[in-house]
Amino acid sequence: MRKILYVSVLFFVFLFSGCQGPAGPEGATGPQGPAGPEKPGIYYIRIFQNGVYSNTYNGQVESSIYAGYSGPVYTDNTMPIGVGETDLGGTYRAIIKFDLSSLPQTKIIVDKAELTIKTNSVHYGGGANNMTVHKIISSWNVYETGWTYKTSSIFWINEGGDYDANTITPQSATINIPANSTITIELDPKVVQEWMESPATNYGLIIRGVEEMSTTNNYAEIYPGGDANPENRPKLKIWYYTIE
Repeated sequence: MRKILYVSVLFFVFLFSGCQGPAGPEGATGPQGPAGPEKPGIYYIRIFQNGVYSNTYNGQVESSIYAGYSGPVYTDNTMPIGVGETDLGGTYRAIIKFDLSSLPQTKIIVDKAELTIKTNSVHYGGGANNMTVHKIISSWNVYETGWTYKTSSIFWINEGGDYDANTITPQSATINIPANSTITIELDPKVVQEWMESPATNYGLIIRGVEEMSTTNNYAEIYPGGDANPENRPKLKIWYYTIE
């Protein structure tokens, strides 16, 4: 009796498994999904600092313009770069520019950029607080630029420098520049990429106070690109990758 039951079960399993029909036709292909992001090529980190990165690089220039005088007050690259308001309310703005023409100009994406500056011990009120950083939008000549003049014979469109009203510091609209300090300022990667893509329109940046001419004792001095100690000189660090 058991043997007959066992054979019956096997026959049922065989019959059930053998009743499956052939596979149906393949369905239509679904809609094409969006293209994935373009993969980057090689990732680069480049540093620019006069006489340091590299020891032959001297493409960083600067100026300090003073509201009390139309012409240049900065005439030598060993002079400190004043920024902010002195004890008597004298207004200074700092200008810094890096030549990036050695970098690629096409098929690049800048991932990150940082400006590092160092200050000396000269200050009013402990340093220059509530400063903003802007992209300069017209050319100027080092040792010729002042509050009114951008070259020895050409005026700024606006006294105190021609610059974009938007700040280029993504982390914070304002920065503090204390005395005797090292300050690293994150810059807008899009602005730095513009400088790389169009070296002829790279005019650098300007640092100015939010409450200029309405305050005193808010002043610091930045070491210049020709300081005797190379490590004190302004430094720009750029992270970017190529698009192959």
